Amino acid sequence: MSEPSGTSPESEHPPSGAGPHWSSRTLVILGWLLVGVGSVALGVSLWVRRTFGVISIDQLLSNLPGGGGEGAGGSEIVVNAVLTGIVAPVAVVALLAFLVTRSLRALREQGILRGTRERWLRVGAVLLAVAVPVSGLGLLGATVGMKDYVAALVREAGNGETIADYYVAPELPVTQRVGTDPKNLILIYLESVEDAFADDTVFEKNMLAPVQEVTDGWDSIPSLRQYAGGGWTMSGLVSTQCGIPLRTATAVGGSAELNELGFGSPVSSYLPGATCLGDVLAEAGYRNVFLGGADAQFAGKGAFLESHGTDTIRDLPYWLDLDETEVRDDWGLSDRRLFERARDAVQELQAGDEPYALTMLTLDTHEGPRVYEYCEWDTDVAMTSITFCSMQQVASFVDYLETEGVLEDTVVVLMGDHQKMLAQGGSFWDELNGVEGRTIFNRIWSPDGVTVREPDIDQFSMYPTLLELLDFAPENHRAGAGVSALADPAAVPPGTTRDLDADEYEALVQGRAVEFYRELWSAE
Repeated sequence: MSEPSGTSPESEHPPSGAGPHWSSRTLVILGWLLVGVGSVALGVSLWVRRTFGVISIDQLLSNLPGGGGEGAGGSEIVVNAVLTGIVAPVAVVALLAFLVTRSLRALREQGILRGTRERWLRVGAVLLAVAVPVSGLGLLGATVGMKDYVAALVREAGNGETIADYYVAPELPVTQRVGTDPKNLILIYLESVEDAFADDTVFEKNMLAPVQEVTDGWDSIPSLRQYAGGGWTMSGLVSTQCGIPLRTATAVGGSAELNELGFGSPVSSYLPGATCLGDVLAEAGYRNVFLGGADAQFAGKGAFLESHGTDTIRDLPYWLDLDETEVRDDWGLSDRRLFERARDAVQELQAGDEPYALTMLTLDTHEGPRVYEYCEWDTDVAMTSITFCSMQQVASFVDYLETEGVLEDTVVVLMGDHQKMLAQGGSFWDELNGVEGRTIFNRIWSPDGVTVREPDIDQFSMYPTLLELLDFAPENHRAGAGVSALADPAAVPPGTTRDLDADEYEALVQGRAVEFYRELWSAE
């Protein structure tokens, strides 16, 4: 990206009829622009890895449009991303370009830079202009899973099989067992909670001890796995309630609504063509209520719930209207106050004449760490104390349900929304990075007891499992792409995802299924 010491009029103005001509100055500017682009890609990649870890295309598209603001990580995370990923790299490159240009000019004026040295300088400049953007864009692609994205498209082009070939939409209304009274459902998603947190040989303490103690005698699915390509809240909600991977409208080129999310035009419908848990329950006469500490507009959470049978959503704006003050600025209401409010909701729902499904999502264990005054901070790693404290709030709520007799007619499911998201600048990186076989924490209570017949499932199979816990009988124990963990293997006919080996299944799950998702997003 050096500039020659002089140019002749002929070099600046090619003869008439000559082809396109790039001046030396233009090439220099182009070279620095390429370095700038590569530096920004590097900066963004490093920021994403330190903040979220390696993510997927779907996670990027699902969350990026809704970034910033209350309930979305706060403005601080957006400012940090812009400063770290864009402003700093551009400033460094601009300063470097200024210093290099001044230095080269001085060297030329002194006659030091000429001949062979000048040629080698130009070779080095070309290499730099190529290496920086290639390495930057390559790291960015690896950070957002571009390789998996492209590989999925290639695989589908080759054999044509997609998740659509294994998808079963329950036909509404779904049959319920004859002679059974409808059970209520309390479904609590625990932010980023996985089974590994109970290992006090890896962590400073057993963070799950409060919940383990209060649910002693409950059942669980021994190995509940995060689906390949999942790993954030909306993917957890969609996979466990609709039985499919989350592919945003943006990712498949369908509805453009989701592109506007977070910019003053909230998405109005979310996967309207899918039949999800809330749809089944609404059709069966359930009242569906959601309580969460964060703003439900973020990432389309509220639109998803409203699109699939939820009657009432109580989120950050609702709590602020009630003058709640135990709120973290970056996300929302504390878990302690959320569960206090949940007690009121349970009393209201229990007094009603219709069965209900109360879904909750905790918040305290979301990065970055915030230790409330009601939590005892007795560990070196703040998130360890935070998680233990959050589980104390969950345990207290479960105690309340038992004391009030709610468990007599109610199914209660505690479940992590996804595994802990690992980022190089986040909590538990050293303890969990590279660990194989990580599973999502879960505990299940049913008044009738629970018999888990398939101990190893992923999040898709939670959908039919939840239906059967509530005495619905989905055909062949299937819903979405999942098969109920309560189903006897002998009762499951051939042709389900259970028949696929691990590699085939992962390839299927990571596939794009563009036409399938276009239908799910465009249906009304």
